[in-house]
Amino acid sequence: MAHIELHHLKSPKRAKQLARLLAELHEQGARVVVWVADEGRRQILDDYLWTFEKLAFVPHVLWSPALGNVEDPIVLVGEEVNPNQSSMLVVGDDLPGGPWAATFDIVHDLVGADDEGATRREFWDRWRENQGKSPT
Repeated sequence: MAHIELHHLKSPKRAKQLARLLAELHEQGARVVVWVADEGRRQILDDYLWTFEKLAFVPHVLWSPALGNVEDPIVLVGEEVNPNQSSMLVVGDDLPGGPWAATFDIVHDLVGADDEGATRREFWDRWRENQGKSPT
């Protein structure tokens, strides 16, 4: 059963907090798959990870099917794949598919205090309740 870590989104600037979380996870030696469903936002995050702080270095790859499996510690994906054999998923934008998220040991999501944040919390609460249950 996957463990969910919900991080309070301190401002509407999701990319900065996401980049800091990824930098922290990288410093801890984690391998991470980052779910960013929107292709445009995925490209923006790819660029931002190189520039969000002057001395920050967050090694990552913008994954495509042509790359196949990769060794990069952080992989940005828009498909339900795990090309670096990570045990950790970080949700970068829209909510991922629940069954796919359940294939990871740890799932991180950034949750705001607004209505969208409440919707995300409800999603993860329902997801926790239904993990491990047989489909009805």
